[in-house]
Amino acid sequence: MERPFGYTKKQLATRTGVAVGTIKKDIEAIRESGFEVSCDKKYCYGFEVDRRYNDLKDLLEFSEKDQLLLLNALDTLSKDSKHAEKLKRKLASMYDYTRIGRTTLRKPYLTKVDLLTRAKKEKKQIVLLDYRSSNSNEISDRRVEGFDPNIHDDVLQAFDVDKKKLRHFRISRITRLRITDDPWQYEKKHEVIATDPFRIVERKQVTVHLRLKVGAYNELVERFPLTQSYITPDGKDEGVYDFQCQVNFRFIGLTNFILGFYHQLVEVVEPESLLEHLKEEMKKMKF
Repeated sequence: MERPFGYTKKQLATRTGVAVGTIKKDIEAIRESGFEVSCDKKYCYGFEVDRRYNDLKDLLEFSEKDQLLLLNALDTLSKDSKHAEKLKRKLASMYDYTRIGRTTLRKPYLTKVDLLTRAKKEKKQIVLLDYRSSNSNEISDRRVEGFDPNIHDDVLQAFDVDKKKLRHFRISRITRLRITDDPWQYEKKHEVIATDPFRIVERKQVTVHLRLKVGAYNELVERFPLTQSYITPDGKDEGVYDFQCQVNFRFIGLTNFILGFYHQLVEVVEPESLLEHLKEEMKKMKF
């Protein structure tokens, strides 16, 4: 999908680390599933009709309704199962298209991921061209060493060569990227840091506990689908949900949600630092 008719069976086998025979069987399986696969004069393979991409996307993802039914089924059948919780997190991660959209299956996005993966493998510095930063409200080029591209979280963890510090970037906010000829110089400083359900990469995290009405529950999981794994029905009150998980200590993402939908919240249970943070943020609000 990323590069139709760009690879032979042997090249596909090399890129994916399997035998050529495995690729042959995969192509046969794809054809048996109803997709038109062919090769050109150079024996490079691709999907024959562009319309089939839409069919393929339907196979690769569940609808939002499908996801909700599966999550509810896991809650009902395996309330005390740690494995069920892992499955819920995996499902939320795999099919989180609400924030990114279906761009993850489109050629420009896949091209970026392909280049990021290649740069990591070759340990080459890259330039993120026209990166749209929400923090600085600027569009600029960033020279980085991208050591952890994560398509599910839409996050690239990298070392910023100019600022000499670890940074994370949203892949979808990168307009284009260029692989340079310069090798990594700061590999010893590369460190993968945990990403919270609000897609904030932060070493320091704190536990939060909120009680939500149905409206707040809906808004939270629709805006931040990864939070679904940390929400359970309240044990006492009907129509109330408990949200408990580790988030970044600056409460980025969570703050905007609470202030925007405070009327749908039952209670901010903990921590006290979150309550103090919200009070300070409210003082800064001007209209």
